[in-house]
Formats: sequence, C-alpha cells, structure tokens
Amino acid sequence: MSVEEFRKGFGEDWQLSQFWYSAEFAARLAHLMAPIVSRSDVLVFISSPTAYVGFQHAYNRKQTYLLEYDRRFELIDAEEFVHYDLEEPLRVPEHLKGRVDFAVVDPPFLNEVTSRKVAETVKELLAPKGRVLLLTGRSIADAACGIYKEVADVELKETALKVEHAGGLANAFGAWASWPDAEKFGSEGT
Repeated sequence: MSVEEFRKGFGEDWQLSQFWYSAEFAARLAHLMAPIVSRSDVLVFISSPTAYVGFQHAYNRKQTYLLEYDRRFELIDAEEFVHYDLEEPLRVPEHLKGRVDFAVVDPPFLNEVTSRKVAETVKELLAPKGRVLLLTGRSIADAACGIYKEVADVELKETALKVEHAGGLANAFGAWASWPDAEKFGSEGT
C-alpha cells in the first residue's frame, strides 16, 4: 500500500492527534533509513503510521512493526500491528522487549507527559545498541530530549531532516536521533 492509498483509505483522526506525513517525506525517510538498517534488524514505528507505510511500501521487510493506538491500522498487516496505548507504556509484546534495533517515534501529543510515557516504551523495547529517531514538535524538543536521556538513557542530537506533513501544521517539527553522525541524517548527499 502506498502512502497516498493509505491517506485515502484512512483519514486523520485529530482527536487522536493524527497528522500524516506527506507521501514525499515518507518516501524520503524510508530511503534515508534503508542504508542504516540491516536485514536482520528489528524495526518499530511508534505512533507513526505514514512512516511505517512509506517504509514498507518501499522495502516490504519482515520484523518491522507498527505500534499504534488506532486499531483501524491492523488492516494493513495484522502480524506487524501492535496495539499501543500510552496509558500502558510498558505493555508491549514479549518478543520485542529488548530486541528493537531501530525505533521511529512520533509521539501523538506534544507534551512532557506523553514524551515520558513513550520514552518508557522505548526503554522497554530497545536492544542494547538500538537507535532512535524522534520526530516531534520543536516546541517540546528540548524537554523531550532530556526525558529520553533520563528515562531511556538515549542521547538525542538534532538531525538535518526536514519533517513534512501532508496538510501542513501550525507547529514546526524536526527530527532528533541517537547514533553517531546523526546530525547529518537528512542532509543533502545522504
């Protein structure tokens, strides 16, 4: 399923703070991720269904999971869909605990409470050398980076990636990541 097909089939639910990425951004993100993840890596997309759809449309790989509250997305791939509830941040499948090599995270609400809950989930999921890509609003970024360091022991650096949403948002978004040279991720030439 392409991102355009996804957007037509599943409308954004603003009550769940769903704001889809543009098809171009989802494709670019997938293209940027592909060379830095191995075929054996376990990937999760937390609250970022358009990023998941864009990646799977381009690469259709196993061990790639969507953790999302909205159960409509189970229709995309029931085996890779994991119902995720912020109110139960540690309730994740046993087979993913401590095994996730790369997590793409876009918390649904731009506040510290949500950031802390998602960071708890990331801590539960991440493998010892796991990497995180956080896509979030610039208004919460400093606090979120501090929370991820405190809760999940993940040091995040701002990347060069420009985040684009389909409908445009009033909030400016950016991307922060946890691997060496992460600040180059999304720059021209990468």
